[in-house]
Amino acid sequence: MNKKRWLGCIFGLVVFGCVAWADDLPVLAGPYLGQPPPGGDPQRFAAGIVGPERCVFNATFAPDGREFYYSVKEESGRETIMVMRRVDGQWRGPENAPFVSRHNDCDPFFSADGRRLWFISTRPQEASGAAKDWDIWYVERTTGGWTAAVNAGPPVNSPQHEYYVSLTRDGTIYFASERPGGHGSFDIYRAGWQQDHFTAPENLGPAVNSDRLEHDPYVAPDESWIIFTSVDRSGGSGAGDLYLSQRRPDGTWTAARNLGPAFNTPGYEFCANVSPDGQYFFFTRSGNLFWVAMNAVLDGRTE
Repeated sequence: MNKKRWLGCIFGLVVFGCVAWADDLPVLAGPYLGQPPPGGDPQRFAAGIVGPERCVFNATFAPDGREFYYSVKEESGRETIMVMRRVDGQWRGPENAPFVSRHNDCDPFFSADGRRLWFISTRPQEASGAAKDWDIWYVERTTGGWTAAVNAGPPVNSPQHEYYVSLTRDGTIYFASERPGGHGSFDIYRAGWQQDHFTAPENLGPAVNSDRLEHDPYVAPDESWIIFTSVDRSGGSGAGDLYLSQRRPDGTWTAARNLGPAFNTPGYEFCANVSPDGQYFFFTRSGNLFWVAMNAVLDGRTE
């Protein structure tokens, strides 16, 4: 089991329940599972609906707000993706996402148009093969549902682990990778989209990456800033903290700034994500899902 997933979930994992809780689900109507919007202080999101029966992490809403995908860790250690859908104004589910495998699947992320959903998986490329390292995969939406999963392939995937996809509005992809040549055990990379393929991944450099472990990047749709997790970084609050860096016009990055005690604790904060309307910031804290008003995260940005 990799360090990121273990440390992030060990604090929140309790006895695993059933696959779905539809029979016990209260009536949930309105956007964001009908939850009252948070203010400037992080609040638990949908407590008792998407947890606490499991370690919950990485939550993402479809651009139209009608689907909610999130990752869970089962008691067995397997990671999988769940989905809730808004039908006739009411949220249904949760249930297993239709594209999950018997291997590990997690970290879903929608393209800006909602037609492609990215995630990571240890599934083999051949149906009969054994589990492999974490790779980036995607499915595409059709009138009949999601297609079969497709491995993103090189140059994004490598023989080492790749984690946590985030994409800009123009299709540039950000992710964490254990590939050689980085600053630490995992670094954050960027690869541009060019017609029908990704360009060679670029390391974001020492302003973002350190000799520690960096992972779980969320990049702004316009690529103006990035929030990510760094583990045991000097000056941090705990095991894993959230950091923010801004992208300058010349493509370089400002020195990463710790988001501070309003967001970081002695526990593990990871899986940064933002709602499709840009109003709310989601993250996981020690196995539980939190959300907060986005302006509270971005206030006080400095060079």
